[in-house]
Amino acid sequence: MIQTTRRRSTRPRQTQAGLRAEIRALREQLAHLQRLATVGTMTAMVAHEFNNILTPMLNYAHLAREADADDRRLGATAIRRAVEGAARATTICKALLDLTGPAPEAKRKVCLAQVVNETLEAMARDPAKDGIRLIKSVPPALTVRARPTELKQVLLNLLLNARAAVLEKGGDKNISISAARSGDNILIRVADTGVGIAPENLTRIFEPFFTTRNGSGTGLGLPVCRRIIKSMNGRLSVRSQRGKGTVFTISLPAGTRRRSARTTAAGAAG
Repeated sequence: MIQTTRRRSTRPRQTQAGLRAEIRALREQLAHLQRLATVGTMTAMVAHEFNNILTPMLNYAHLAREADADDRRLGATAIRRAVEGAARATTICKALLDLTGPAPEAKRKVCLAQVVNETLEAMARDPAKDGIRLIKSVPPALTVRARPTELKQVLLNLLLNARAAVLEKGGDKNISISAARSGDNILIRVADTGVGIAPENLTRIFEPFFTTRNGSGTGLGLPVCRRIIKSMNGRLSVRSQRGKGTVFTISLPAGTRRRSARTTAAGAAG
């Protein structure tokens, strides 16, 4: 009788554990699908950029083929330019493939500047071509504890939102991405001078399926971003002023702990 009771009491625990595992798996799938959706929204921009890369490459290849045998310098220059274009296309493809990789990662210490650079490469198109001034201020030695692919997903989502906001407003179009240490945390800020978010929407932007883009948004980007940052023991917050711009702030644990003055003094005395 006692054994039967024990077996029955373990079933709810097993059921709860199974449900938690299923929920965790579904969340991972949702995050991966959101990454694919983000890349999907960039299709036209990436295709346009590839056309800008491939057209000169083709012209340089024709020039190298038709160059006179005596004009080696012209042929070498054309080949070098074609190789540069191919390298640029390869960089974009690698960045996009890294971003869409489905494999789950463990949190680890990563170089934040490298993560930011790879995210910008995944955007494919240089913001300056759209009249956008991009200001980047990330110390090269700054490290953060994170899953790099998912962090790139969050940064890409925020940067694409900033791009849409400044293009919608017009005028001076500025986007900045900066990072600094604050105690044992790293603060990453993505700011823009775009249209801003209406006060009545500011409290709802992290709600699933809420979107202000008619027909062009899923309403899952920011909620998934917040969940990703929370799963890395971080925090995603926002402040915005209509007509002035928006600032998103990510707070994540630093890759290394800052030594206190007491610890430093004790080490020096020893």
